[in-house]
Amino acid sequence: MDVEIREIVEKALEKAQEQDACGNVGRAYAYYTVVAELCPAKRSEVEKLFTDVLCKLFQGEWGMQLELGNRIEDAVTCYKHSLHIYPNNTRMLNNFAAHLLRNNNPIEAIQYLKLALQVDSNFLPAERNLQNAFSMAVDRWHFPMLNDTARNRGFRRAIQKRIAQGYDVVLDIGTGTGLLSLYAHEAGAKEIYACECSPVMGNVARNVFSRNNAGDIKLFPKSSENLCIPQDIPNRVNLIITETFDAGLFGECVIPTLIDAHENLFVGNNLGMVIPLGATLYVAAVESEHIRSRSTILFNKSDHPSFLNFDNVSVLVDDEFYDTENLENVNVNYVTEPKEIVKVNFNDLSVLRTFSGDGEKGMVNVKCRYDGIIDGLVAWFKLNIDEDITLNSSQGKSCWQQAIFPAIPRICKQRDHVEISAEILNGKLNCSYKLVTDTTPKMEPIFRLPKEVITFLNDFDYVISLVRIAKHQKNEPIKYVLDTSPFPVYGLTLLKENRNCEKLYCEANSLALQTVLHKVATDSGITSLIEPISNYSEINNKIDAILIHNFDAKGELKDRDQQNYHDFLDYFLNNAGFILQQKIFLMGQLVYSTDLPKMVRVNDKNVQGHLRNSKYDMSADSKNEPGSTIHSASNDGRYFFVAECINEFEINQVFDLNSSMYECRPSTNAVTLTQLDDSETNESLVNFGKISVPERAIPNALICWYEIQLAPEHIHSTRRCDSFMNHTAVVLEDHLRDLVLQDKEITFKVYQMNGLVRVTLVTS
Repeated sequence: MDVEIREIVEKALEKAQEQDACGNVGRAYAYYTVVAELCPAKRSEVEKLFTDVLCKLFQGEWGMQLELGNRIEDAVTCYKHSLHIYPNNTRMLNNFAAHLLRNNNPIEAIQYLKLALQVDSNFLPAERNLQNAFSMAVDRWHFPMLNDTARNRGFRRAIQKRIAQGYDVVLDIGTGTGLLSLYAHEAGAKEIYACECSPVMGNVARNVFSRNNAGDIKLFPKSSENLCIPQDIPNRVNLIITETFDAGLFGECVIPTLIDAHENLFVGNNLGMVIPLGATLYVAAVESEHIRSRSTILFNKSDHPSFLNFDNVSVLVDDEFYDTENLENVNVNYVTEPKEIVKVNFNDLSVLRTFSGDGEKGMVNVKCRYDGIIDGLVAWFKLNIDEDITLNSSQGKSCWQQAIFPAIPRICKQRDHVEISAEILNGKLNCSYKLVTDTTPKMEPIFRLPKEVITFLNDFDYVISLVRIAKHQKNEPIKYVLDTSPFPVYGLTLLKENRNCEKLYCEANSLALQTVLHKVATDSGITSLIEPISNYSEINNKIDAILIHNFDAKGELKDRDQQNYHDFLDYFLNNAGFILQQKIFLMGQLVYSTDLPKMVRVNDKNVQGHLRNSKYDMSADSKNEPGSTIHSASNDGRYFFVAECINEFEINQVFDLNSSMYECRPSTNAVTLTQLDDSETNESLVNFGKISVPERAIPNALICWYEIQLAPEHIHSTRRCDSFMNHTAVVLEDHLRDLVLQDKEITFKVYQMNGLVRVTLVTS
């Protein structure tokens, strides 16, 4: 190497290290780039330092400033230039992909994540981000929707009927995978136009049409509002097909979409037809502990003397519109009889226009059926596909769930009158009620807090343990406390019970949460200093007690940028201080479920088509178990290859599961899969032994949850229905079925890295 270049490289390396130590990561990155470009021989030596600086550069405050300043392209340029130098750096590939995901670019992120896993198939952060990228690229609701055979059959029959009646120039609005367009194609429509504004789903539909030799279906990669006659479509269509409905019926903008289609694309004047014909919305006031525990704080339900004082605050979940639940698996009592509250005819433009603006759309007055508590409202709809076919979203196996409108619980008496109103706000459904005879003074203001905070506080078993542990430590010399849980029950109890405590650091990023926190502290007689922090750099004292709560409410450990979280927090710990929790175990149980496979992949038999003019049998597929694999179509039918095209985006793990989401039958006892340790990367084998179950109940999923050991006598399972976090499931392939039928032992390989875990079936 030239002496002059060597001197430049050495000086640049020295400057890079100086700037990095001072926190000037931008300059440090520039100097490391000089070193790597001028001296390829030093690349391996500085690769880790280079990568650390690059990742710091686009995380934390620097990264936030870049994104707020719309300098996203700067990040892309830096990452791509860095990857030109280090093309096989898995951290760099993964972090660049994570940056792309934060900026809503999952398709490009998928490319880099696949490259990272080609370099190192065991790099679990990239594997987890790949699952996130698939879920961002294709919304998960597509999978249960396409697996809803009743929905598919209903639309297919209605489309066949209308085309046979001469409505054969078709516009499919929001075509998705193109399934409804294919139903029109097999029924013999003369012209078919399909529009899809999602680039990813548009590409899936294009592939589906190609696989079915349906190139005559004209696909537009835009919304129907942007279609023009005659530039896109030569003439107005006489059949509109759409399935753009969410649990609250109107949430996917179906009303403005159909108004535009009626006015600009549809023949109208009773010469055309819309499928579905219309919908009817039903509503009822309900009493449900499940809804209550997920939408409001229930501390006043406990008689435990150590609970904090929540008497003077009224809290509701901060969902902007409505939550959704499958209430088939939840205990719900209908305080009022279900009533029709809204009816809409999708073929009547004047009716549609009445729904186009915000405001009240319906009201009913009903009587309470018994003395009880109203926890909120439940709404569902019946979709009239045609005169004979109706889909009911309240049925448990429907792809739609019910819309939940929680409210502060109110005591009601039998025969009390309840006025329920339905309105449109910002294009979405909102339902509310008032008890006509209610004289109870309302608690104001009502604070809106995240569901994570509410479900945490309502997990009494866990919270009481935190309180007991804190009370037990009242004589210890604890001066400064850090509580990282959604609501610092442990820290507040220490402030109240331990006279040595002076300050509590806690994570409270919203004004509403800070207000509730200080109100509860004041009412509970806590006068010590509470300091909400948004960044750990704001901590300026050595901490005596730290409660770690690194749990994501959806069912996994939080990913703290792949850092060793315990070691990171240990930096703030006093030499004599301590950290809770002590241990975390990942648990597992094999189960059989008809619901879980439908959440992750499409089964071709559920979207099966039939030859034109063949007789359609509504029970034709009933002999096949959901989740089973069928390799050939029946003699009178064919497949549309939808599964082949959309399952490119399938995932094998489902997050955010609770008791209302699915049904299952246990096939084994629960076992410990591994003890979580974010400081190690390790691998182990777990043997479930031989499984003896009926063939129709062979397990097809592994349910996973945590057992948290706060102290030797305080161990908590997150599988409980009232847990502060949901659990997960790994959906298994047919290999497991084969092993069970061969009477072989079932063994899983458990691999963990940075708190992330991969569980795979050992097949050899």
